[in-house]
Amino acid sequence: MLAIVNTKLWRVLGIFQKTVMIISSMAILALVLVQVLLRYVFKLPLMGVEEIATMVGFWLYLMGASWGTAERTHIKADVMQAVVKDPRKLIWIKVFTSVLTVILSGMMVYWGWGYVVWGYTKMQLSPTLMIPMIYSQSSLFLGAILMFFYFWVELTDYFLQAIGKKPIEMPGDYSCNPVDAPVICDVK
Repeated sequence: MLAIVNTKLWRVLGIFQKTVMIISSMAILALVLVQVLLRYVFKLPLMGVEEIATMVGFWLYLMGASWGTAERTHIKADVMQAVVKDPRKLIWIKVFTSVLTVILSGMMVYWGWGYVVWGYTKMQLSPTLMIPMIYSQSSLFLGAILMFFYFWVELTDYFLQAIGKKPIEMPGDYSCNPVDAPVICDVK
């Protein structure tokens, strides 16, 4: 078992991501509600609400994507489980695909950093409210870092399963539920 999921870092990252998702969800809901009321009830549309909602939406989407990665509920195309029946071969395929995922998410971190640096040097502003775009652009970089971290943990877990170790036990899960290699757990 990887001890990382039982650390304070793991819990703090989870709390941070959930807090950002909750606050941004409530903010988007409030912005849309205010805009609808002002536009259709009071006939007084407010300029810039869409801009703010888009910026807040960036944070919601990227924190949601990284949290989905942490919980391994992100979208996957697991066709191999239907094709490959041998659990040992399947877990090695998972290791290979996880290596590719880590590489791609590392590229996303690299490009995200370049985007943040570019956005900072250009000092882009939103068209209506003139809000610095770096506020929304930085969410892409932070989300990429978090996804890279969680994909690395997933890769490590799959590799340890491939060499015969037990899978990660996520916090609150006290049963052995291997992700893709059921022969590794002592199922009674």
